Amino acid sequence: IEILVNYKEVAYKKSLKVMEKRVIDIKNGRAKELIWFLEHISIYTSGRGYIENKKVINNIPVYNTNRGGKITWHGPGQKIIYIVLNLKKRQIDIRKFVFNLEEFIIQSLKEVNINCFRKINHIGIWTINKDGNEAKIASLGLRVSRGIIYHGMSINFNCDLTNFYQINPCGINNAVVTSVNNLNKKIQSKYLDNILQNNISLFI
Repeated sequence: IEILVNYKEVAYKKSLKVMEKRVIDIKNGRAKELIWFLEHISIYTSGRGYIENKKVINNIPVYNTNRGGKITWHGPGQKIIYIVLNLKKRQIDIRKFVFNLEEFIIQSLKEVNINCFRKINHIGIWTINKDGNEAKIASLGLRVSRGIIYHGMSINFNCDLTNFYQINPCGINNAVVTSVNNLNKKIQSKYLDNILQNNISLFI
């Protein structure tokens, strides 16, 4: 597996092109699988479950993509982890694989003393915010093509949470959203990066 880490923000469309090319190359035996850690330039993206007709929301561009899920925001201060992995080679059921990715997020955030959980009938990873409410802290949006799974996960670290309140995050009405630094400002970005990069291989 090739591990890529970008410390400068990457445009969403550029990352999508890289992943789509990697899917084809993996299928044809021309490239290694990929795990990619990055952050995006601010953008709203919608999945196959929701087509957004607006081209701009709150001066931020909107892009309709082919991943699963509905609409969300990506941007600075949000940890993105993209995967391009061969599910056929692993002989693993997609539901089990998604469960493993969720567990990766839950266990990684547990290491910074943030207890998270799955929520029945709601995609993503949730926690309890400072007001005692259930709040979404991480999301998953995936697609399988030719036996290759790609797209990935996002974890809110120290992003501008007001961007989520311009939409219904992941199609959930009145969803509350939080971030790692909103719960604990002492956690350093590089510290969480190290945890995520060290843990990912344990769950795929």
